[in-house]
Amino acid sequence: MVNDIAGLLNEDNELEGKINFQLTDIKIFDKNVKDVTIFYKLVGDSRFKLFRSTGFELVFVHLTEDWVRQARVDLHGINYEQGIDVVLAWNSREDTMSVKGLHDDKYVTVTAMQIDN
Repeated sequence: MVNDIAGLLNEDNELEGKINFQLTDIKIFDKNVKDVTIFYKLVGDSRFKLFRSTGFELVFVHLTEDWVRQARVDLHGINYEQGIDVVLAWNSREDTMSVKGLHDDKYVTVTAMQIDN
């Protein structure tokens, strides 16, 4: 699973891209598991990371030499029982993360906060 998702990130989409994937690994949704790294990948001069935090949030981090961006979605508000569908998008202006339950119609979409280095 993790290698498949990280494989969607490459130098062709370092500066601008969009990936869509599903997460169904029960460990991601097990509240007894402290935190779960879904992927961490270096692409050119950028770093991308997706993890489930101890606060039961899905967190997307995009780091460059100039800034770090972070988007968070609280999984308590998502119907994750059978898994989730995730869309990550980034460009020079902003990063977004959209999450929904596999059988839901609407995504919860958040725009990443940016902190300049």
